[in-house]
Amino acid sequence: MRRPVSFAMLMILSAFPSAGMTCLVPGGGTGYPRTADWVRRTINTGAAVRPSFVTTARVDGDTNLDVVAAYAGEGASNPAVFIFFQEAVDSFTAVQVASSAELAGVTALALGDLDGDTHVDIVAACNGQIVYLHSPADPRNSAGWTLSVIAESEGAGFGQWADVAIGNIDGANGLDIVAALAGPGRVSWFRSPASNITNGTGWLRIDIDATTRTNAAGVALDDFNSDGKTDVISTAVDESSARVAWYRNPSNPQTDAWSKFTIGNLAAASRVITADLNVDGRTDVLAVNQPGRQIGWYVRPVDATAAWTGAGFLLTQYTSALPLDARAADLDGNGQPDVVVGTNTPTTLRWFMPTPGQTQTAQWLENNIDDINETVQRIALGDIDADGRPDLVAPLRATSTANDAIVWFENPE
Repeated sequence: MRRPVSFAMLMILSAFPSAGMTCLVPGGGTGYPRTADWVRRTINTGAAVRPSFVTTARVDGDTNLDVVAAYAGEGASNPAVFIFFQEAVDSFTAVQVASSAELAGVTALALGDLDGDTHVDIVAACNGQIVYLHSPADPRNSAGWTLSVIAESEGAGFGQWADVAIGNIDGANGLDIVAALAGPGRVSWFRSPASNITNGTGWLRIDIDATTRTNAAGVALDDFNSDGKTDVISTAVDESSARVAWYRNPSNPQTDAWSKFTIGNLAAASRVITADLNVDGRTDVLAVNQPGRQIGWYVRPVDATAAWTGAGFLLTQYTSALPLDARAADLDGNGQPDVVVGTNTPTTLRWFMPTPGQTQTAQWLENNIDDINETVQRIALGDIDADGRPDLVAPLRATSTANDAIVWFENPE
């Protein structure tokens, strides 16, 4: 058996007090771990400073995948959002969507056509407010983008919005917004107005949970009970139980209570995603425990409203690096989702896969993408070179802001 050097030999079960997690050393085999180089390519080095988040989409409607990036800024420099329109795999045109103090503390972006005009809009989770960036007919026209604040996302008692997602919650009007508020801690959705969806006015905030999500950190959207409605998955770093939970979309999500169901209790659970990790036809949940240096995942049972007893497993245990973010996609084309993780201190980019014949209780096998000198922020996956394989996009902060960069790593699998 082969054991990646960054895995801890033993798992501390107390880190998962309600999950009943188990771990084994992964099985080996020929060709593991993967060692092919992921070639690093530069998207941009000078648009702004202190990149914090990236995502991918075909923003201008051509066949090339574009990159959308948030920059936190530093000192006198305003935070900003840029789109890097791909002309070729080594050529991107930078367009500034917004640069404003209202973007202070930007930690996450969500993309979606909020007003139904076929153009991709951007929503940003910021400090004390959620910002709506409305796309013009030509998204490459920097001056055509407009910035407004989503109604009821700001004011007294609103701290850092930690994460944001876009989806149809009530089946009415346009797409809605779901967000996690770190301080004082809540999960909320913002109902799209019936008209004038081109700005932040008219949005109604409905709190899904305003009492039990201390230091809410992440949100994801999925239909967990297969009723055709969008449910909400949430993590809360400082909860004592149910740090990973999901909320069932009720008959009337605007007025009815959202039932809360415990997924697990991964310590300090922060980033969260859903993916069918064991390929059983049901999306599972993956969460990051940064201080515990762990990536945990939970197998969704047939009845997601029942107890997820024995559903939690340890995907990996780092010995020194602190995992910051994770994404899932089938990187090697075998029909099984893999998981990409970005870490800091030291900064590494790794991808994890289950080996042939491996049980789901075993830790996944670690494969290298790159060890880098910069500090990685929230990452994204997307097929930049259109070869059918997802590539990795990463925002990197260097020792000097002059060397900050947005880069992508070409998938060799």
